[in-house]
Amino acid sequence: MASVRECPSCALEFEDTGDVETCPYCGYEFPQRRDSVRWVAWLLVLLLLWPAIKGLMYLFG
Repeated sequence: MASVRECPSCALEFEDTGDVETCPYCGYEFPQRRDSVRWVAWLLVLLLLWPAIKGLMYLFG
């Protein structure tokens, strides 16, 4: 499924099919996310939700 994406360099919109690595107009190279960054983000989410989970377990446990 294609979505519209805006290039931060030239501010032109284009259809992003998911495998676009460079802007088709100006050649700007989009930064790639590493899997380690995604894992760290999920870990931080779980750590921030931990007190809420403990509270719910206390109330309903």
